[in-house]
Amino acid sequence: MSKKDSRTYLSDNNRNGKLKDLSNRLSKIEITSKSIRENSNKKNSLDKLIESIKNGQYNKIVVIVGAGISTASGIPDFRTPGTGLYDNLQRYNIPYPEAIFELNYFNKNSNPFFHLAKELYPGKYFPNINHYFIRYLYENNILHRVYTQNIDGLERMAGIPPDKIVEAHGTFMSGTCQKCHKKYSCEDIRQDIFNDKIPICSKMSRCNGIIKPDIVFFDEDLPQRFELYRKDLPMSDCCIVMGTSLSVYPFADIVDLTKHSTVRLLINRQLVGTFLKPRTNDITLIGDLETNIKDILTKLDAFHYITDLMKKENDQHEYNKKSQYKNHLKSSTTILNDRLKAAQTYLKEKEKFSRLNSNRQQVQLITKPNPVSYNESTKIIIEKHNDALLFNRKRSKSALPHLPSKQSSSSSSSSSSSLNSSLSECELMPFSFKRPSDSKTQSSRQIQARATTKVKINPLLNATLRTVF
Repeated sequence: MSKKDSRTYLSDNNRNGKLKDLSNRLSKIEITSKSIRENSNKKNSLDKLIESIKNGQYNKIVVIVGAGISTASGIPDFRTPGTGLYDNLQRYNIPYPEAIFELNYFNKNSNPFFHLAKELYPGKYFPNINHYFIRYLYENNILHRVYTQNIDGLERMAGIPPDKIVEAHGTFMSGTCQKCHKKYSCEDIRQDIFNDKIPICSKMSRCNGIIKPDIVFFDEDLPQRFELYRKDLPMSDCCIVMGTSLSVYPFADIVDLTKHSTVRLLINRQLVGTFLKPRTNDITLIGDLETNIKDILTKLDAFHYITDLMKKENDQHEYNKKSQYKNHLKSSTTILNDRLKAAQTYLKEKEKFSRLNSNRQQVQLITKPNPVSYNESTKIIIEKHNDALLFNRKRSKSALPHLPSKQSSSSSSSSSSSLNSSLSECELMPFSFKRPSDSKTQSSRQIQARATTKVKINPLLNATLRTVF
C-alpha cells in the first residue's frame, strides 16, 4: 500500500469514528429528552392527583403501609441490609432471624421474643409525619381504610380510629393465653414485659399458660378482619402504597386487586411488586419517604397544620409516658416501703418473743408412768408366761420335749402347778388382754384372757404376751 492510499484509509477511519461519536451523542440526547418527558409526565400526574385530593374528588382512598413508615420514629424495619431488624437479631441467640416469629420456637424458648417485644412495645415510640399524613386523609373524610403490616400500633396513636385500621400482622394492643385462650390488654402484661418476666395467665386457676401478644407468627392465620380487602380494594378510587417491600404474602397480593382504572401511588425507597411493570395510572415517588410526604403535605397546604398537630399530640404522649413512669416508680416505692415496714414489724415481734422466752422459767416436764394395778389372777398368768419364755431360752433343741401331765411331787407355789397343767399338751398359746372400756372400774374388773392364733411350729418361740393399755 502506497503512502497516499494509507493516508486515505486513515482519513476514512477518522471520519467513521467521528460519525459514531456523533451518533452516540445524538442517541444520548434522545434518551435524556425521553426521561425528561417521562419525569414531566409523572410530575404532572402527581400534581393532578394532589389537586384531585385537595378538591375532594377521591373519597375512598385505601392506604397500604409497611415498616418503612415507622423508621422515622426510631423503629427499624425488617429487611433493609445493615439496619434492618433481621440483620440485628444476633444478640438474642436465635438459630436464624425468622425464628423469633415462629410459634414452635416460641413454645420452646419465648425469652428472645419478649426481649424484642420490650423494644417494640406501644408507648415507647411516637408517630411521625408519615402516620399523620394518613390522619390528614381521615380528617378530610377521604380515607376508606388503612392496611398495615406494622405491629407497633402507631396508626392508633396518630388518632386513626380502629374501625379504619386493619392490622394484618396483629398488634401488641392485646394478648391471649396459649392454654386457656383468655384475653388480656396490653396494659395487663406491660409490667411483666418491662421487668423482663414472661407474662403468665392468672385468670384461670392452675393454668399457668404464657400470654402471647396477638402478633401473627409464621404459619398462623391472619386475622379475620383482614378479609375486608376483598371488598375494600376493588371499590377504592385511589390506592397509596408507602414504606413496604411487598414481599410478604398474602399481604403483597392485595395491591393488585384494584381496578386498572384506579390510580395507584407508590412512595418508597425503591420499586417493588407489580410497580416494576407499572400500569397506565401508576405513579411512583422513589426516594426518602419522609421528604416526599412533606412535599405532598406542602402542596396540599396542610404541612404546618399537620406538624403542629403532631407536635401537640406527641408532647401529650410524652407527658403521659413520664407521668406513667412516675406513677410506676411511686407504686414501686410504696410496695417497697410496705415490705420494709412488714419486715421491721416482724423483727420487732421476733425480738419481743425471744425476750419473753429468755425471762420465762425453764419448766422440766417429768413424765410419770401411769400406775396400773393388776389382780392376783392376772399376775399369775403373767408369771406363768414369763417362766415359759425363760424355760424355752434354756432349751438347746428346737423341738419341745414331752412333759408328763402329772408330777409326783406337789409344788407349794401355785405358779408351777399352773405351768405344768398348761404344758401338758405341748402347746402354749399366746394370750391377749383386753382393757375394760370403763377406766374407773378397771381395778374392780378382772382382765379376761382369751386364746388367739394357734402356733403349730415351736409354740414357745412365738409365745408373746400382748397387753392393751
